[in-house]
Amino acid sequence: MTDWPALRDLLTRGPGSGVTGVHTSVQPRRDDGRGWPPASPVRVVTRFVHRPPHDWFLDHGNGDISLEVRETAAGHEADEAQHGGQGLEFGPRFPWDLAPSPARLVTPTPSTALAEATGLDAPAEVRHGGRDGWAVTLGVPSLTHPLRLVVDARAGIVLVAEVTGLGYREELTEVEFPGAVPDSRFRWSDDLAVEDAARHRRRDLTAAHYRSEPLPLPGFWPGGRDHFTPDVFDGDLGTGLLAIDLYTDGAPAGTPSMAVLIRQPPHTPPFEPGWVADPETFVHRWRDGTWQWTLALWGRPLTPEELARVTGSIAAS
Repeated sequence: MTDWPALRDLLTRGPGSGVTGVHTSVQPRRDDGRGWPPASPVRVVTRFVHRPPHDWFLDHGNGDISLEVRETAAGHEADEAQHGGQGLEFGPRFPWDLAPSPARLVTPTPSTALAEATGLDAPAEVRHGGRDGWAVTLGVPSLTHPLRLVVDARAGIVLVAEVTGLGYREELTEVEFPGAVPDSRFRWSDDLAVEDAARHRRRDLTAAHYRSEPLPLPGFWPGGRDHFTPDVFDGDLGTGLLAIDLYTDGAPAGTPSMAVLIRQPPHTPPFEPGWVADPETFVHRWRDGTWQWTLALWGRPLTPEELARVTGSIAAS
């Protein structure tokens, strides 16, 4: 039997070695306050390699790789390199403000929120991802709902953090502790450069194709289509994947201020690049006979009537 202060002390000690695994987060997405658009959680899966204290290799999928390295030399930060990716703040971001990252599970302290947390129940022994852990429910002054943690029984990391009342969860799986991690893992290697170049070439070919072919743009848009400035920023001619920025500068007040339209093959994982994965966006999803579609917007969602006109006008164009 253990208690929350003992688990907090274990987290303070940390893993003390390299850590690899998969970080998965699920966050609730914004709606209009009345359940519209329908629930569409943001699910982000990142494969990571961490070398204490600050080095990270992050694979976000779709060839999107981040290398984040912070070396200390002469008392200052000597180097930090990023290539693509969603960015990772070094160190944890407590309180749990719906901004997930593998860092705050692997290196969860120091943390004001955890320092001020109180145990609401006795920790219970659990298994997660094949590892022994302790599950504990905490009261955190900065949260209106309890925070549940699963703490690795030996490694000093958090395996699960969730706020059930908010529909929020982070977890680590496939966790391993390789000890020494080579420097080469945190360098932009020739192999990574080749993959990155291939990804950009695929995007460039798609953009070039649609300079001479019609884009599948909505024939109807709230406030009119005069303010559309479409820009293909990703795609794959082989699969039909297509992502289009719909800039709406100068659009009438009360209409969506920016949008992204994504077409992809059916039965493939949702493609949510960049800010499309921000839970503050409003997201509509639908399918037709050939494709699945995602429309992400800033400002406000489409009404059900507007959405029906937009989806119908894409099919007809």
